Amino acid sequence: MPKAPTSAEKAVNRTREWREARKRAGFVKMEIWAPAACREDILSAVRAIVVDSTRGPALTGLAQTPKGTRPMDQVIDTAWTIPALKRELEASALLREGELVATVIEGADPVLLVTMCEYGDLPIYVSAGPMQIIVSVVLWPVSEQENPEEFNVFLLKAQKLVPLSSFGITTIDGQDYYELFGEISAKTSLQTIIIELRTLAENAIDAASDLRDSFRAAKSA
Repeated sequence: MPKAPTSAEKAVNRTREWREARKRAGFVKMEIWAPAACREDILSAVRAIVVDSTRGPALTGLAQTPKGTRPMDQVIDTAWTIPALKRELEASALLREGELVATVIEGADPVLLVTMCEYGDLPIYVSAGPMQIIVSVVLWPVSEQENPEEFNVFLLKAQKLVPLSSFGITTIDGQDYYELFGEISAKTSLQTIIIELRTLAENAIDAASDLRDSFRAAKSA
């Protein structure tokens, strides 16, 4: 009887399917090396591409407000709440149609479940406090990772290669899982939150395959 795929193997398969769909849609993945002095200019250009990718010229600049942008798309003076974030995500002109679905998970501290439809329905969890917003993706169980102790060291060394995200281990129902997360100010703009969601989704897709493949390659070298 064939062995059922593990959670990690399912994540890798979903990654491959998602990337094939992106290729068929005409998307390409790009990686560049540039002088450190150009970092801020490049990040600004990348943010503009991400936000304006469906609105004509890519490099329109972040100072320009897209038509239909709501006030909450700008920098705010008060900390976000989960209900307010859900409401503004659903109304924002910064999102592509059908890009994500936001659902509030009620509890003592409500959490926003953001399903990234363009990333294979990847679930991202968002929690908001008075000082910061945490966005996170649960990856795979630590118990399913070969050589977890060595892999943990590998992850710490690979942190610098994963932009705007960090790795951790979280416990769910008594079981440890690898987690990818990002932290931003609770008073940041909606535009920045959307960029964080997209970046975390892309990094989670890469972590499901590329990082683990790199670890295996390093072990066999």
